[in-house]
Amino acid sequence: MGSTVIRLNDARQLDGSVSTPKRPRCFRCFRPQTQCYCALLPDIKNQTEVVLVQHVSERDHPFNTARMVRSALDRTKMVCGNSRNLVDADLGLAESAGLLYPSDTAKTLALIPEQERPSQLVVIDGTWPQAKALVRDLPQLRNLPHYQLLPTEPGNYRIRLEPDDVSLSTLEAVVQALRELEPGLADLDRLMSAFETMVQRQLDHPNVTSSHYSGGRKSGRNLNIPTLLLKPPASIVVAYGEMEYREEVETDGNLVSQRGPLVWNAHRLGAPADSPVANFESFLRPGVPLTDSFLAHLELSTDHFQNSETVNQFRQRWNQFLQEGDTLVVYHPSGIRMLQCVDAKLGNWLTIKSINFNGQGPRRTLVEFVEDECEKTELDFPYQGRAGKRLGNAVSLVNHLRQIGLKKSGNRE
Repeated sequence: MGSTVIRLNDARQLDGSVSTPKRPRCFRCFRPQTQCYCALLPDIKNQTEVVLVQHVSERDHPFNTARMVRSALDRTKMVCGNSRNLVDADLGLAESAGLLYPSDTAKTLALIPEQERPSQLVVIDGTWPQAKALVRDLPQLRNLPHYQLLPTEPGNYRIRLEPDDVSLSTLEAVVQALRELEPGLADLDRLMSAFETMVQRQLDHPNVTSSHYSGGRKSGRNLNIPTLLLKPPASIVVAYGEMEYREEVETDGNLVSQRGPLVWNAHRLGAPADSPVANFESFLRPGVPLTDSFLAHLELSTDHFQNSETVNQFRQRWNQFLQEGDTLVVYHPSGIRMLQCVDAKLGNWLTIKSINFNGQGPRRTLVEFVEDECEKTELDFPYQGRAGKRLGNAVSLVNHLRQIGLKKSGNRE
């Protein structure tokens, strides 16, 4: 993908001196030629049209990511302005359009049935105050169905301030939304790679010295311990599940990928080991025969499924185990989807991947972080398997984060 470069000549000042030549810039991305990312951008054949409603103050921002989105996606358009000049504007919205905006009425995009998904997604490009003002003032946006994302990990937009550690840039939000709407869409990883390259190039620039750009406290890399984790330990349930194994099924021309749990383990913090509400373990009856390679992947055998439960039996036991007021903590949004798929209780929930447990340190996996930083938790399960081991790591991390959060807040258990 080519780019056009504008070279600006020296300009003579009023006092007769000659100004320093400006750096040549790419006409397409408006970055200095040495920072141009255009060649990294893929051509993404998206089916869901993305409408970018850009606040006018974002138009000339040097690190605006909507510009990258517009260049990479085949089906996208941009409308730029503010509340005053957009209030009566025709935004070109389709009947099935939806707004990506986390309002009180927003549905979680990853959890809605395929037939209810929007064919056109409207994304606001601006700061949170600007986005709130546009939604408040524009009936075209306010009256749309609202959708929200399950945050899977902290945002990586380290060269601009974000309101919290799970806020995403426009590009990151669009990529995650398209992954939910079009699971088989190619080259989204390449778009994310171009974004991360742009960020890293700016961080590596010799003139970047402030904490705003260097990953300091205001850059979105500080710990973001949710207040839900600081509630009494007996109300916190940490869970890990393995998805049911089956091939993708085509229904009405669409691939159905939602799958319920095959194995589901959970642990309630603070409960005595011999308490009936301390641990939950379930092996569900598989819908298809389990292959040896898949069982080896789970570190299980066919013996573990000899007395497996039906979905109804699992749902009844789980709905009794998870109590009113509990906070459910899962590692990944797929855990929520598994329970949603079998209509099991969720209650209040959060995902570990939305927590920046690495803080200011180098990126590490959950296993690496637990081994380096956390006190190991041994759980009293009849058989650990991969699910039990991963649940143990998750419990260790949650306990570690609770200790930090309670210490910072001045509370003691």
